[in-house]
Amino acid sequence: MGDPNALTNIDWVNISNWLTMYWIAFPLVIITAFTLMIAQAFIPSAIQTGHLPRGFGRLVWPLTFFAVAVWVVAWILWISAITLGFDMLGNIFDNFIV
Repeated sequence: MGDPNALTNIDWVNISNWLTMYWIAFPLVIITAFTLMIAQAFIPSAIQTGHLPRGFGRLVWPLTFFAVAVWVVAWILWISAITLGFDMLGNIFDNFIV
């Protein structure tokens, strides 16, 4: 395998875009996890023990759907970043070691 090519300005812009997608997706995954934890664990448990009124049970499904929507957006960003990463690496390295 030959030496990698020098990084150009376009490569640095692609690396910046790639890292930006990862840094946007990471908090979305954290938001998804906490929203699901609140919707599927804390609210039903607090209702069961009497710390929350039964009316809070109506929040479980909207919070779950919100978490799934955020998760889908995070996955779209992850897939886009992976695709951009492979394209970017192909420009830097002549061939991949598989």
